[in-house]
Amino acid sequence: MRRLVVSHLRVLIIYLIVLTILRWEWPGTWRALFDLVGLWIGAFIGMALLNLDQLVHVYFMRPQEQLSQQIQSLVKQKKVREAAQTLLIRRGEQYHLAFRNGVFALVFIPVLFFAITSTSSLFGKGIALGVMVHFLYDAWRDQLTRPQFLNSWLFWMVSREVSLEEQKTFLWLLTGAFGLLNLLLL
Repeated sequence: MRRLVVSHLRVLIIYLIVLTILRWEWPGTWRALFDLVGLWIGAFIGMALLNLDQLVHVYFMRPQEQLSQQIQSLVKQKKVREAAQTLLIRRGEQYHLAFRNGVFALVFIPVLFFAITSTSSLFGKGIALGVMVHFLYDAWRDQLTRPQFLNSWLFWMVSREVSLEEQKTFLWLLTGAFGLLNLLLL
């Protein structure tokens, strides 16, 4: 569990360092420093927000499943840390999640464009960027290590088997769109 969390945080921190180096002029003003802190805090919140779909799955979408009942029981017993660990360890059992599928990714790109271009708050931009960094990291990690598992959660809404080449094409297009949107921040 710890390794997975650390790997997610490592990717986010590297992304934020690169973005920070490319975006800010040094030495900056206090306002620029506060904006930078807001971006970083927002990105960490966004990284965590993507996990909310697991709770939606447990409490609303499939509360009758064994995993959902186990998590609900642990939370009632105030064993929140154990519940979080169980969700992380058994995350492969939750593959029809609201925020982890190809349709969400395609819809989120315009939302990300809106967040980047419409708000002056770097905190809000950070939240949206953190969500997408988390999504892309999970997708690429599974594509490289377990491509069939990727099909089960990313393309579960597609009525046919998605080939390995189609997976890569989709992820490259999504990553390219995310990269282009990042250029708007510079």
